[in-house]
Amino acid sequence: MLPLREGEALRAAPARLNGTAYTLLAAVLLMCLYGMVMIFSASSGAALERYGSSYYFLLRQALWFTAGLAALAVLARMDYRRLVQLSPLLLSLSLVGLVAVLLFGDLVYGSRRSLNFGPLVIQPSELTKLSLLLFAVYHYGRRNERPESWKEIAVPVLVVTGLASLLIIMEPDLGSMLIVALSAFVVLYLSGAPLRKVLSLALSGMGLTLLFIVVSPYRRARFLAFLDPWSAPREGGFHVIQSMLALGSGRLTGLGLGMSRQKFFYLPNAHTDFIFSIIGEELGLAGTLTVVLLLSLFVYLGLRIARRTPDRSGRMLAAGIVCVIGTQAVVNMGAATGVLPITGVTLPFFSYGGSSLVISLCMTGILLSVSRWGGKRAAGSKRRSSREDSHMRGRDRRSPASLAGSGRRARIA
Repeated sequence: MLPLREGEALRAAPARLNGTAYTLLAAVLLMCLYGMVMIFSASSGAALERYGSSYYFLLRQALWFTAGLAALAVLARMDYRRLVQLSPLLLSLSLVGLVAVLLFGDLVYGSRRSLNFGPLVIQPSELTKLSLLLFAVYHYGRRNERPESWKEIAVPVLVVTGLASLLIIMEPDLGSMLIVALSAFVVLYLSGAPLRKVLSLALSGMGLTLLFIVVSPYRRARFLAFLDPWSAPREGGFHVIQSMLALGSGRLTGLGLGMSRQKFFYLPNAHTDFIFSIIGEELGLAGTLTVVLLLSLFVYLGLRIARRTPDRSGRMLAAGIVCVIGTQAVVNMGAATGVLPITGVTLPFFSYGGSSLVISLCMTGILLSVSRWGGKRAAGSKRRSSREDSHMRGRDRRSPASLAGSGRRARIA
């Protein structure tokens, strides 16, 4: 067998995670465990009444957590560039899933958002969020220059983004649509597209979002209730009022774990959309600040991985993942505190939801892959640069001797 050249050996040899990656992994595991404790606390009463077991939601979340950890381990050892190459296939599967939801999805609270396969519930919009991000990196990352013209910017990424957003808004699910569109928009910005065109796209997206809110009586009522929730305390403002009551009741140290009052059929979806409010009620300001600090640590370490990655695609992928998860967390916590309208977006790593948890853990695995393979490439570049420098210094040291020797031979001749 022929020996590998150094560059090939560098790619084939197993890599080790650095301190940043290990800290990121520890923060994610801590958030997931923290979330499962709070999911059990927030859902035990409703689970007992509806399913006859207080542990129903906790056990399901634990199973999804196990599946997500397995996916994280696989993706962390996989070269992220291979995953980017598979993005067209993943995106095709996501679009098929979105169409299937409209045709076969179960109607829950007036929306069709998931596919049920017996006990298995899958939300294709979560997979779309990841696959569209990968596809945007696949298209913009392989270009040596930044996209300049509208054709280079829009085709095919923004066209596919528009199609996916249309399918999601038909469910309807405005919150997921915004996060999915953001995943492609962030990569476009990071690709170096002209700022003027990026801003025009952002303004157009904001205009379409307002249009979607205005034409839907349900969304319009929620948006107006966000502006003044006390004007409709039993209708559109009910969720916001109950959430703020929960957060206010917790004060500094909270009422105690398991002692929430709002979770008993006052605050809807306490273990999903409003898990942050239950944390504030039971663990107080200390509990909510812990959530914010852990998510901030995730964002900081993810951006640190992106900054240290020499590969352009790796930088865009890592920064895109951080922006998507960070924005989703801000939207969820903003809705819980009444700062932003309620969109039904879950809190990453904390809220109940199998698809959301698995995709968040998959994104974490990809971040670890970028740290691992990108770090190897950086190390390889430094080794080659160091070897070339030492070779040049050796040549410089040998030059005088060789010249002197040739001069002596010339004089002797």
